[in-house]
Amino acid sequence: MMQFLFTKTPLAYFVAVVVYLIMKDIYKYTTKKSLFYLLFFILNPLLHYYAFEARMYSMMAFLATLLFYAMMKKSYKLYAYTAIAALYTHYFLIVVIAFQVVFILIATHKREWKHFIVPLFKTTLWYIPWVVVLLFARPPVGSSFWIVPSNWKDVLLLPAVILTGFEKDTWMIVPFISSISLIVSAIILFGSIHHVVYQKKIHFFLLLGLALGIPFVIFLLSFFKPVFLPRYLIFASVGMGLLLIVCLESIKNKYVRAALLTTVVSLLLSYSSIQVFMRTKAPVKKTFTTIKNEMGPRDVVYVTHEYDFHPAEYYLPNTKVYIYKKTYEELPWFVGKVLIDKQAVKQFLPVYPDRAFVVNNDGSYVIQSMQ
Repeated sequence: MMQFLFTKTPLAYFVAVVVYLIMKDIYKYTTKKSLFYLLFFILNPLLHYYAFEARMYSMMAFLATLLFYAMMKKSYKLYAYTAIAALYTHYFLIVVIAFQVVFILIATHKREWKHFIVPLFKTTLWYIPWVVVLLFARPPVGSSFWIVPSNWKDVLLLPAVILTGFEKDTWMIVPFISSISLIVSAIILFGSIHHVVYQKKIHFFLLLGLALGIPFVIFLLSFFKPVFLPRYLIFASVGMGLLLIVCLESIKNKYVRAALLTTVVSLLLSYSSIQVFMRTKAPVKKTFTTIKNEMGPRDVVYVTHEYDFHPAEYYLPNTKVYIYKKTYEELPWFVGKVLIDKQAVKQFLPVYPDRAFVVNNDGSYVIQSMQ
């Protein structure tokens, strides 16, 4: 139900509410300033892109942000209930919870530990059923994955990658990605020095860990097991936005602060504009709707790429859907192979008068059959 709501309502509404509460309740910014700073999240390319997808990434961003808000407010019951929802949403959120547990143990007094750990322990017991399922399912954790290993050169682009969700191996070309990284790094460096020397607030280091600490650890891990992917770290993008706001507020010269703020917002807007035109997907809904109107009662659908199998079943619920010219063993596990029946793979076309609507990965299709 929650994921349904997220797909019907843009992500910015949900994440923005929690971010607004953090700025108002934790950092005591004025209402006007807090609302203005929401531009960092409404224009965020990564948050905006996945706000309209029926996947778990928008939920990740919301739950991780809520975890940090509950932790900052010391509302540990809220934290515990959010944690169990996070654990059932995406495995990467385990890293967030682990970081927060370590942070509590290192940065707070022992009397605080009990208030935090006890409710968290009680609620996470509800995760045991899923652990049991995993043990019996034996997931192929050691199998090959499509994510490329980390490269040391990429560390210089890490701040921009976290903020925007830039993936260098996609078809998107963003010529100013290095400029984003340079400006963001400069703002964070200045803000970090200011907070270490003058303010020394514990919440700043919590944000620093969310925005840079967790992603950097994952980045290092990806030299051995490639798992670094911006969308898996969508929660860090929210943290990066908050960290930038806090660091910008450290700059006392209002003209310098305004110039940097305008620059960052302009770069985010430019990136988002490029993304709208370049990071597009095949119009599968239009394709399958057209096919549905043309199909006869005995016709079937063949998809040439396994990525299109589940969308075809979704848009054509009463139609037999098959994967064409591949064996079941060739299918990678990360496409939801456990939900694909072994009989759903075909090597040959049906015999006329039966027909197959063969759907290509670009959304085009042809109608074929064997004579």
